[in-house]
Amino acid sequence: LLSGLVLDTKSFTMRTGVRTFEAAAFLRRAGADTVEIKRMQQNDLNTYVRRAEIVKLAKIYYDKIAIAAYNGTSDRVIAAQAADDLLNISQVQASFVLYREGNSTVVSARSLGTINVQLILEKLGGGGNLATAGAQVRGKSVDEVLTGLIEAIEGVLNDELTQN
Repeated sequence: LLSGLVLDTKSFTMRTGVRTFEAAAFLRRAGADTVEIKRMQQNDLNTYVRRAEIVKLAKIYYDKIAIAAYNGTSDRVIAAQAADDLLNISQVQASFVLYREGNSTVVSARSLGTINVQLILEKLGGGGNLATAGAQVRGKSVDEVLTGLIEAIEGVLNDELTQN
């Protein structure tokens, strides 16, 4: 249970309030082992290297958005982890990872909450929430989806500027 709490809150950095910390304290007092949780979250070396290859491709747009366009295939877990990792870069407020899956290009998006990735990916036919979103675009290459993603980001950022 504590493992799920740690994962769901991204190690207590997202969607974390007083009740979250109270629940964690209760579980810790009940004997939950934080070292065992860390072991459960570890990846094998191959997975870690594949995630690092995706992160290495990232480019920064608008001084606050990281986008990694990976032309190879990946699995959803590795892409999601890479998107999470990109949020660790200084000044990055949102991240997007694009990769191939069959005849589709998939986008995995994460945000610290200041940029609504759901609104951006809805323009590509996807969905999610403010901090976590995804899209699957059939029949388009990674480069084609990247172009559409940048246009969607521009549209959402421009809308936010005109509303403020």
